[in-house]
Order: sequence, then structure tokens, then C-alpha cells
Amino acid sequence: MMKKFLLTLAALLPALSAGAQTGILDFHPKEEVVPLLEAARSRAVVWGQGAAAPALTLLHFSDLHGDSENLARIAQFKEAYSAWIEDAIHVGDAVACYWDDPNPWDQVPSAHTILNVVGNHDCWKGHLLWSQTPLPYDATQADAYSLIMTGKDSARPFIRSWGVVQPEGFDRPFSPHYKACYYYKDYPDQTVRLIVLDCMHYGDIQHEWFQATLKQALGAGLTVIAAQHYPAQSGLNAIPGGFSERDEVLGPEPSPAPDSQMERMPDRAFTAIDEFMAEGGTFACWLSGHTHLDFVGHVPGHARQLQIIADKAGFKDDYMQEARPRGTRFQDAFNLVTVNPGRSLLVIQRIGCNRDQYLRPKTLFCYDYKNGTVLVNE
Repeated sequence: MMKKFLLTLAALLPALSAGAQTGILDFHPKEEVVPLLEAARSRAVVWGQGAAAPALTLLHFSDLHGDSENLARIAQFKEAYSAWIEDAIHVGDAVACYWDDPNPWDQVPSAHTILNVVGNHDCWKGHLLWSQTPLPYDATQADAYSLIMTGKDSARPFIRSWGVVQPEGFDRPFSPHYKACYYYKDYPDQTVRLIVLDCMHYGDIQHEWFQATLKQALGAGLTVIAAQHYPAQSGLNAIPGGFSERDEVLGPEPSPAPDSQMERMPDRAFTAIDEFMAEGGTFACWLSGHTHLDFVGHVPGHARQLQIIADKAGFKDDYMQEARPRGTRFQDAFNLVTVNPGRSLLVIQRIGCNRDQYLRPKTLFCYDYKNGTVLVNE
């Protein structure tokens, strides 16, 4: 009997071993990931003043499009590397296609602490084709809030787990900020403020809140990171390399007609950052998505505003450029973005699919955001 058991176990071991290799942590062990994170996060030391503020690392991903499996993998990665990653943020398009599709945050409890942002598909409520209406993204701000910020259990909204600051009046029905899908989060030890915007409902009220939030950050001496789903209306001057798609160009997009919608972030949001910087504020980068392609570059007409656009993290509709077979390290695609205020250093470290369709590497990007200089792009 024992001999038969051992023979059966021996036959099963290869299959068990193969199955274990599909886990995200098997593909990204700490001996590979941590040395680069430690280097990016190393503190500057000023003679006579000691070490500067520590660095902040965010896990940045986008366009999950209903893929609860990949969300669970990302949540597992975040937890395993929690000693080095302060937060994770998904920058829009959580649902597969339409506003009333299932939200993966409702399906993956381990992801409830992951910050989320409103994307265009999260507002596609009418189940209409583009040819049928100039206003397909018809979910209201309150609709988007109920999906992205609250979830199915209104007694325990997702956003309560995020540790963010919402606009005053977000919970009062007659407030202009009622159910606003924009917020900020401060990291006092790292002297960084992350500001999240809702590009789908960006009007005067949100813009004024953004300006006031930037002014507060200036007074507190905080380095600012901003995040939203859409790229800039003025386009992107992409920096060549694997972190920027080779065949696509993100040119400027004119303002839409009054009865239509645009798929870009209004230019005045970037002007607000220019004003913040002109007054002495420090800006690190924009975190965005939407394109389903990687891009890193400067926003035209806005000096030293770097925008990082993340590749598609979801897998369900296969709308991606690279080969991304399941059960391999290429199943995943997200970035670890480290902002090191003491060294004015921004570092992007790719996790998962790190080759584009032309086999160009996208492994590491280092940028001096004080001087606007690319240090490493490989």
C-alpha cells in the first residue's frame, strides 16, 4: 500500500510543481524585485542634516476590464511586498465594458484597500454604440461613485478603506461635491501628496477643488503626484523606448463640440500644475491609463510635466499588443513607481510583461523630475 502511495505521489509531483509556477510571486521573487526597489528608495544624505525623507512606492496599473483574477494576483503581490509598497492605485476602467457590469472590487475582498479611479467604461451606462450617440458615457457622478467608490455594500464602501481625504460635503446631497469621485491622500513621512481626479466629470467645481488642493500641498511643502484615467488633451511627447509604444502617436485633441464628449483630460488641469510649479511647488508625475499601451513622456506645452501611461492590466478581452499567455510572467503588466523626494528621483520598475511586440525591453525607467532629465530608459 505504501509503495503504491509513493508511486502515485511521484506521478503527481510534476503536475503540482507546474501548477505552483502559475502564481505571480513565483515569477517575481524578492531576490529579483527588492534590490531594485531598495536602490530606488535609498535616502539621500545631506552632510550635517542626516537622511532626507524616505521614498514612496506606488503600484500603478490600469484598465482591468473586469479581470478579477488579475486583480487578485496584484493584491497578492502588493501584500507580499507591503514592506516596500505604500499603496496600489488602479487608474480606471474597472468594469469589462459597461457601468452595470460586475466590479472586480466586489469580487476580490483582498483588493479593497487598492485605490481606484473612474474611467470611461465605468461611465458607459447606455449600452450604446459610438455611432448612436455623441454622449455614450452617460453615468452621472453619483452613478460612478456608487460603482467605483462604494460597491455593492453601501454600509462598507471601498473608499473607507483607502485612507484618503474626500472633498467637504461629499456625503451631503445638496453639496456641490456630493459623491465626488476625486480625492487626495497624503504620505507625511515621504512628504508626498497623491491627488486623484475624475476625468469623466471634470467641471468648474472639481477644477477649483484641484487648485485649492494644490495650494494646500504647496503650503505644506509636499511633492505632488496626480492621477486620472485619460491622457492629456494636448497629447504626449513620448520618450522613445520600450515604455512608449512604437507605432502609436498621442497627438493633441481639439475641444469637442458642446453636445459631444472627448477622450482626453482637459488641458486646464495641466495648466493648474504649471501654476503650482511657478509658485515653487514640486511635481513628480501624472499616472494615467486608457490607451492599453505603455507611454512615458512630457505633456506638450507644460514644461517638465511627465505622464506615465500604464499598459492594460486586465486580460479578458485580449485587447493588447504583446503576447500575454496565461500561466506565465507575461500574464501580468503593471508598474512600481517610486518617488524619492530627497533625490528628486522617479523610478518605474515593470512587473510582468517586460517586452513589447518588437521585443524592446521595458524594465526600468529613471527620471530626475527636478531637472527634467531621463537617467535610465531600458
